[in-house]
Amino acid sequence: MKKLKTVPIIILATLALSVLIYFLPTNGIASKIPFLNQFYTNTTLEVVTIKGKARVSINGKEYGETPVTINELSPGDYTVELERISDSESFYKKQTLNVKLTKNTTSRVEIEIGPAGILHGAILYYSPQNNLGKNEGSLSVLSEVEGSKIYLDGEYLKKTPVISEKLTTKEYELEVSAEGYETVKIPILIEQGNLLNVKTYLFPIPITFETVDNG
Repeated sequence: MKKLKTVPIIILATLALSVLIYFLPTNGIASKIPFLNQFYTNTTLEVVTIKGKARVSINGKEYGETPVTINELSPGDYTVELERISDSESFYKKQTLNVKLTKNTTSRVEIEIGPAGILHGAILYYSPQNNLGKNEGSLSVLSEVEGSKIYLDGEYLKKTPVISEKLTTKEYELEVSAEGYETVKIPILIEQGNLLNVKTYLFPIPITFETVDNG
């Protein structure tokens, strides 16, 4: 008899929970309740352009001009197209970048679009990683310039590529530098149980020639 009474209670509790999840604000209470947060998706993509604005298209859909923040996206692979807004638009090529979104994380594209398809900045996204301990995440860094030097909080780490370097979960300042190229400096957050993937692009430093006055 007790089992028969238990079944309606379970059904009612399930219905109540479903209604609660549906009506709770998606960016508020639901994400903070331990049981409910497994149903909650706070997956975000940020697109920022340095020194100028660009038109943004993501998976073929237009999202206006940078900066753009899109919340509550589904996890998966996304194609970001950037077209720099300029009086000389033909001087700048449309850029196509690929970025991955993992559930309940924020991916970020922070890029400066230069002439002739040259880029400066970084793409950052997270991937789940299982072989990590408590308060531990990891970092991978790739650079368009082979053998770029990597620094964390001003201390030298190693040269690129950096693959799944285990780190304590906290904020760091990441610096990527190479001789003859402008340095990329960005804040990063190492998260518990996730691998932070960073792909960097470095502008070449313009070569200047001194003129000699023979007069």
